[in-house]
Amino acid sequence: EALRELQIGDELAGVRRGAADPGGRAARAGAGARRVKTAAVNAALLVLLAALTAGALEAWLRLTIAPSSGGSIFEYTDETPRYKRMRPSASVMTWGVELRTNDLGFRDAAPTVPPKAPGELRLVVLGDSLTVSAGVPHEAIYTTRLQQALRRERPGLRVVNLAVGGYNVLQYEMVLAEVGLGLDPDHLVVALFPSNDFTLEAYEDNARVAAGERAPPAERRPTLRERSYAYRAWGERIEARLARLARGAPPPAGPGPHERGWAENWRALESIARIAGERSLPLDVVLLPGTWAFERQRESHARVLARCAALGLECLDLLEPFAASGVSPASLRLNRLDAHPNARYNALVAELLAEHFAARLSPRLPVRPGPGLGRPDQPGASMADGLVP
Repeated sequence: EALRELQIGDELAGVRRGAADPGGRAARAGAGARRVKTAAVNAALLVLLAALTAGALEAWLRLTIAPSSGGSIFEYTDETPRYKRMRPSASVMTWGVELRTNDLGFRDAAPTVPPKAPGELRLVVLGDSLTVSAGVPHEAIYTTRLQQALRRERPGLRVVNLAVGGYNVLQYEMVLAEVGLGLDPDHLVVALFPSNDFTLEAYEDNARVAAGERAPPAERRPTLRERSYAYRAWGERIEARLARLARGAPPPAGPGPHERGWAENWRALESIARIAGERSLPLDVVLLPGTWAFERQRESHARVLARCAALGLECLDLLEPFAASGVSPASLRLNRLDAHPNARYNALVAELLAEHFAARLSPRLPVRPGPGLGRPDQPGASMADGLVP
């Protein structure tokens, strides 16, 4: 009871103090309201600043990156098991650069591949979007540069680019059967992109589009954020990194769709090698790097190289020469929106391949000893030094 009386007394004292100082309570209440108001204003200013920054970045990207035309170079059809092909004799603009196809539906500056001339040495290159190099002028892509370099020793040489963006090795084999062999090649080159050439997702999606089950990508309406240059430049990468962190360590490899893709595409590469052998055609398999961290690509490249060695295939890995050159992967991209290779990337590939094929195709040139791709450690050496079998 005594404690209760003391508690009641304290409460009465508090009431008396509040009654004696009503301004203090009001001041404290006002200070709390001001803090809430200040926090709300600061939050609104941060949102406004973020919006202004995003708008400025969006405007800067649109002013500095040339636009692409709205049409697509691709057509989808079940007339071929490739399901997707480039439209013949067509032209589109990619980041302000024209991409033109010949009457066969492959990138070319000429309207057609001419009949093979007497004494002509013809290289046929199979590949994907890295070899098409949309966004790079035709005269600057590596197949054109390679032809120019090799013609110094062999004026009658021609390099025929039969690459199509988004293809895997299964489709390379189909291109060889449908088109490549009919061009009477003297040498075959398969330009592999190990990071995605051994998958099936894009190929199976092509089949669904060709069957009318899905709309072509160019006809799918992009979302608001997909139309944003700023989101495509930075937002997608942030989301991808957060997704990788959320997933943690990748699951162990097993007989899932990824392994099925490796198995089916590798069988296609073996088939290409068998066709080349039956026709006594020299075959080179070139491994092209992507334009992101080189160390993250070593696992997929090593896997392809191991299989190449087991089968005795001539496989040239350009990843390590790129890494040894000290070039920044980001400097090899078309722009902040498109990680496909730019003209600098194509120049490096052409330099690396020119000396290799000069040695392979011209017996008059000396072949330096050394196992495959070398590193230019000597002062003044070019990146291509040592690139001989």
